[in-house]
Amino acid sequence: MKHQERLYNALKSECEAKVNEALLTLDMCFLKGTAIGEHTSEHFLEEASKALNKLSSAQGNLDTLESYVEGSSMFNKKQLND
Repeated sequence: MKHQERLYNALKSECEAKVNEALLTLDMCFLKGTAIGEHTSEHFLEEASKALNKLSSAQGNLDTLESYVEGSSMFNKKQLND
């Protein structure tokens, strides 16, 4: 595996982990209110808002990374998608 592929895989994994962490937080805000430390509406909103921003950022980064790789001749796209 070339270093470009390792870097791509590491960046993709990092983005996916952030997406999953944000989704978990949103799930907890919506479904398991007792999982949030302070049970005030202000705190729920704050935590949900942070998670939503994190989700948007991570998903945007993932989309950008995939778009960059698709448009680049530096990568063997078949290997990256396997």
